[in-house]
Amino acid sequence: MSEAAKTTVILAPEVDDFVRGEVERGVAASIDDYVNDVLRAQQDELWARIQVGIDDIEAGHFTSVEEAFASVREEFGLKKSASK
Repeated sequence: MSEAAKTTVILAPEVDDFVRGEVERGVAASIDDYVNDVLRAQQDELWARIQVGIDDIEAGHFTSVEEAFASVREEFGLKKSASK
């Protein structure tokens, strides 16, 4: 990793204590490794959720915006506003 790619992060004291404790327990080799592992896991989860949505769309499991708004209007007893 280049020097330009490094970022300094200041953790809240309670988070810092927790992360240091995790490192001391051997969960990660360093604070940097722990934070990177947690962020990678969150990124992986986000991409997995996005892929589920893409798969649903490709399988035809979606509702058009018009249908979604009609459903909300019906649920709340709202009338469709006049078009401009």
